[in-house]
Amino acid sequence: MQDGSNGGTNPGMSPGMGSGIPTPPNQVPDYTPPPPPPPPSFSPPPGPSEVNALTIEYWFKTHWKLLLLIIIGLLILGQTIFQIVYPSNRLTPNVVVDGVPLGGMKYEEAAKKLDGLYGELKLKIYFGKNEAAFQEPKMSEVGIGVDNKERLEQITYPFALRFLPGSIWWVHNLSSPGEIKYVYDRDKIASYTTSKVGEDCSIPPQNATLKLVDSKLQLVPSVAGGRCDITELQRALGEVKPNSDQNSPDNSVRVSINAKAAPITDDIARSLAAKLNSRLAVPMPIKVDNETDTIPGRVVLSWLDFVADVPEERIDNVASEFARLLFVVNQKRMEDYLNQGIASKLIIEPGVSKVSTLDFKETSRVNGKNGRMIDMPKAAQSVTDYINGKRDMAIGATKVVGPKVEYTRKYTPTSTGFSALLAQHAQDHPGTWSIAFQELSGVRYPRSATYRANAQMPAAGIHSLYMAYTYVMEEHAKRARPVDIITGDIDALECFKLMLQRFDYDCRTGFYEYFGHATLTAHARSLGLQNTIFAGEDTVTSANDLQKLFVGLYKNQIARLEGGQKILSTLRATRMNEGMPQGVASGTITHVTGEEGSVHNDAGIIYSTNRGAYALTILSKGAQWEDIVSLVKKIEALKAEPVPKDAR
Repeated sequence: MQDGSNGGTNPGMSPGMGSGIPTPPNQVPDYTPPPPPPPPSFSPPPGPSEVNALTIEYWFKTHWKLLLLIIIGLLILGQTIFQIVYPSNRLTPNVVVDGVPLGGMKYEEAAKKLDGLYGELKLKIYFGKNEAAFQEPKMSEVGIGVDNKERLEQITYPFALRFLPGSIWWVHNLSSPGEIKYVYDRDKIASYTTSKVGEDCSIPPQNATLKLVDSKLQLVPSVAGGRCDITELQRALGEVKPNSDQNSPDNSVRVSINAKAAPITDDIARSLAAKLNSRLAVPMPIKVDNETDTIPGRVVLSWLDFVADVPEERIDNVASEFARLLFVVNQKRMEDYLNQGIASKLIIEPGVSKVSTLDFKETSRVNGKNGRMIDMPKAAQSVTDYINGKRDMAIGATKVVGPKVEYTRKYTPTSTGFSALLAQHAQDHPGTWSIAFQELSGVRYPRSATYRANAQMPAAGIHSLYMAYTYVMEEHAKRARPVDIITGDIDALECFKLMLQRFDYDCRTGFYEYFGHATLTAHARSLGLQNTIFAGEDTVTSANDLQKLFVGLYKNQIARLEGGQKILSTLRATRMNEGMPQGVASGTITHVTGEEGSVHNDAGIIYSTNRGAYALTILSKGAQWEDIVSLVKKIEALKAEPVPKDAR
């Protein structure tokens, strides 16, 4: 029995209708509902930023011309304001005067620059008909100058034009500089002329000579000399009007003279040039041992110097008739060339002789082999002979040179050993030396040694010690006071310290002027100094003289009552640590130094920690501080050796 639904089907529809497949009884057919409709689209209204961007973009598109006009207006306004406030003491941009850019410079600075450039111009001074200038000094050296201040003031920037935009860039075209004002230093002109030609205005003639151009010798023409009128010369210089163009005739002056021809004429020089150019047109052969090399002729020509051979002038004027232009081979230039190649075939390096010494005695020797080097005087003479046609080839002449010597030196810890040490150190090192050594404590029999200790040597400031001694003596005698001014605003007490501790030049020279030559010399004589001569900064002294003062102060035998110990105590704080202090490993030093150019001096007392005190004075010219340090180290090493019994 079926229910009223007819099996779940709609009335009038057969089972499975619509799908073509019968629906089984009691089964619900598959059904997929249709997708829901999409939600309605929704666009939010534009925000404020998007509205502004659109508005601004639109505004720019419709008002760009107005914006451009505003920008241009601002630029014009800024330019105009800049022009109005532009300093009136400065030149406008783009100003060029006499080819020199001066834009933006202060008038004063620009004038100074121009004046300096005019002063650098060369002035050609001619005498007579000479084509070559006698001198080419700078205008400023002669006393000729210009003043550009007033002419630059003619370049102005009118105030009314400042309101015209852009006028600052072209206003300089509306005005031009005024006329140059020439200035002359008459004293400088007179000084220049007398220094170059003398009071009698005598101009020496310039002989003709030769110079090498490329591979040929060429003439350097002669220049006539004579006498001129010094007043005319100075007047002519005082009328020169410098021109900014260096090649302008305005930058030259010509003065008439009573001409006198040069002894070496152009014809004489030409004749020699023809001879030399012909002879050295081909390479010069030179014998090198058993081989023959060649040297280009132009190279040989480059070795030649030229000298005038003019006999003494006589009344009959025959000097000019016998005048000759000679050539000389420059050995230095020749040697430089030979060392680039040929010399290697001739030079044999010498061997080394090894020599051992004990004090002054040679204990052993092993001789090295002799060497060989070029004999430059003989080789140069052979080149001269070749050029003069006296031989067919030059000779690479040689000479024997002895071996180098290496010393192994030993010294006995005696006075003789110290003497040998001082002498041999001086011989083995550059320069001239004066040395004195004396032990003061630490040994039973003090040893001493000297080397050229009485030789006079430049003090170079070490004479400050004598100045200090004089001050101590004069202060004790009430002839000098600590408050006396020595230099500037520095008193004697302070200068005493600065002179000894800092090597102060002003205080040293100030004390010299304060005491004077007579007082210094008198105190030197009282000390028994035999080799010291006071002459300001040219004072000379000796190692023995300095040593005598130091030893006397140490032993309290000199200026004992006058306060001589103050000198030593002040020197203990010296700040000059070059020289002796670098050579002493342990101990303290009281020393005074001197230095000027190649002069290096050091003197004082060395208080060795374990070996007692000793006085040492080292004066040198041509040596270095390192050489002095080396000597002190050697002395320290010898003092460290055990002292033989009864060693003297």
